[in-house]
Amino acid sequence: MEIIFGKNPVKEALSSGSRKFYEILVGREHYEDIASLARGIHIHTLSKQELDKISATKSHQGVVARVSRYRYVPLASMYELDTVVLLDSVEDPQNLGSIIRSAYALADAGIIIPENRSAQITPAVVKASAGATEHARIARVTNLRAASKELKKAGFWLVGLDAAGSEPLGNIPSYQKVALVLGGEDSGIRTGMEKEVDIMAHIPMKGVFNSLNVAHSAAIGLYELVARSKG
Repeated sequence: MEIIFGKNPVKEALSSGSRKFYEILVGREHYEDIASLARGIHIHTLSKQELDKISATKSHQGVVARVSRYRYVPLASMYELDTVVLLDSVEDPQNLGSIIRSAYALADAGIIIPENRSAQITPAVVKASAGATEHARIARVTNLRAASKELKKAGFWLVGLDAAGSEPLGNIPSYQKVALVLGGEDSGIRTGMEKEVDIMAHIPMKGVFNSLNVAHSAAIGLYELVARSKG
């Protein structure tokens, strides 16, 4: 059992059926809103201080739930999708949550993360994704490079996004099945993973900065490769 918090995360978990709910804890002002969705689930009203203590955060927005642990999907479930995002060592929970939110909203994309050197699906990530974790397919693999090889066999083209990429993002063709590869906040795409990438692209910029936050890069990459070209 674990705790998730925030109005949208709890509502999305309720609507998706992704979790078993044990109880929901809310501030009195949120009771009616949550009760309309939480049929048959025990709801308790608590003070803000009690919710702060239970959730270990002040960012709960007056809604906290005790639920079953997050369940990752098998890698093979990604093969039927048209878009997948591979994250090589993205370790910041806020970045991971933001990427999942963009990936689901812009491309209904699956997300693949490694077991090591990566943020996992924690309550903080669920909150940062605004509950998109409860709808998106997310796989956790022991070896990201091996997973990329399997994606290639399933017909995916791997497009890496890095400030040093040789091709402008706008020049990348519209592939039927595309896997966007993004590196970690400090390390970028590691050498071993880079060898599996079919095309390395960069986002052209006019300002003095030579790179963007990985979550921003993911949103731009997904819009350019999928949402705009296939929309």
